[in-house]
Amino acid sequence: MKILLAVSELAGIVKNGGLADVASALAFWMKKLGHDVRVVMPGYREALDSLTTDVVGVGEVIVSPWFRTGYAIREGDFQGIPVYFIEHSHYFDRAGLYTVDGEGFGDNAERFAFFCRAALPVCEMVDFQPDVIHGHDWQSGLLSFYLKVHEGSNPFFFNTRSVMTIHNGAYQQSIDGFMMGKLGIDPQYFTPDYFKEGNRINLLKGGIAFSDKITTVSPGYAKELLTEKGSHGLSHILQRRQQDFSGILNGCDYEHWDPATDALLPATYSIDNLEGKSICKRTLQESLRLRVDSEVPIYGMVSRLSEQKGFAYLVPVLWEFLQKDIQVVLQGSGDQAVAKELDHLSRVFPDKCKFIEAYDNRLAHLIEAGSDFFLMPSLFEPCGLNQLYSMRYGTLPIVRAVGGLADTVTGFMDGNMEATGFMFGSAAPSALLNSLNQTEVVYRDQEIMDRLIANAMSTSFSWEHSAREYLTVYTSIE
Repeated sequence: MKILLAVSELAGIVKNGGLADVASALAFWMKKLGHDVRVVMPGYREALDSLTTDVVGVGEVIVSPWFRTGYAIREGDFQGIPVYFIEHSHYFDRAGLYTVDGEGFGDNAERFAFFCRAALPVCEMVDFQPDVIHGHDWQSGLLSFYLKVHEGSNPFFFNTRSVMTIHNGAYQQSIDGFMMGKLGIDPQYFTPDYFKEGNRINLLKGGIAFSDKITTVSPGYAKELLTEKGSHGLSHILQRRQQDFSGILNGCDYEHWDPATDALLPATYSIDNLEGKSICKRTLQESLRLRVDSEVPIYGMVSRLSEQKGFAYLVPVLWEFLQKDIQVVLQGSGDQAVAKELDHLSRVFPDKCKFIEAYDNRLAHLIEAGSDFFLMPSLFEPCGLNQLYSMRYGTLPIVRAVGGLADTVTGFMDGNMEATGFMFGSAAPSALLNSLNQTEVVYRDQEIMDRLIANAMSTSFSWEHSAREYLTVYTSIE
């Protein structure tokens, strides 16, 4: 198949979140499976600085009589995959991808409308006639609309179909309805069945309405998105498209996340020889000036600091749990209110709790390897990746039974010896604390710990399997 991935970020070039990892893995595996896959993305300053590119064309976007602008197409080679960058200095030559100083750019809707509109003529200019254009999240929300409406009579795209993946339904991006003309949206499509949400244009909603197929990143999250409570307001349109909607679990990048080959660790280890994990634990304690003690359980967490990740009830629980002989290591950045609370915890319990307000890849790997348990008490989690990393590293995840967490972790309930971690249900401090107390008891039983670690390290979530599921979606479009 000829597949065009239209993405706003790509791991290895420029990354803001998990979308970049998914896009990069999908491109790699589609190519490995023998398909002609190409990527189109914005020509951000950081992206053009990271890869050698050549100008292969120029064009002009005419979204409407009031919105015309030129651009250049730069082509680069990323691991043998052609990547086309839409270069436009006003929209993309900025220090950030979506935000500046934590605030979203005021013209984000315009920026990505421009990207979506330019992505289609790029195909013609480089003579690449895709069978499927696969967009991701709200940034590509207008792509399927432009394909069906603006390019509906263009014979070049007669056999091209569209797929949209929702990575996180909480991020939708809306803009005042009076911007219809500038975005090229005819008033007939400014209705609740398409883009309209109150008096605003909802880009993600429009993408769902016009895409031939819609996917999300786990079967569990797909079920949640169909409910009013878990859909972030999208349940009605997704229920209408239910037969075209499915959940495909993200895979895990075991090339970069495998303790047997991880060059970022002080010692490697495997399911057959865990000696290196003990070395990683000691190194983690030493590097963060925690008491070096192999008998003390370490609870690690690497996370974006946001409401979604469950800090509202995690922080109160840690105040109580840290009274025990345990250690907690947290790394992340984001919400400054959460950061201040975690910093306060680490100051009150300096010998037990460390908070690192940053993202350091080497430290993230060490936390995964050196911890005994990994905290993921999310309010909602479309898929989640850290629980997959944790299981491979023999670090038992503690998760809430939502979305992709429930799809990937088998909880230790009623003495289930096939468990790969621990799970709780209610988004309440008491439920989380009960689960943490259970982990502390289990930690003292070496036989059970060894069994659960072996279970966790034996799990595998292959990107090849996920890529084949996406191919099934592609080929199912009539």
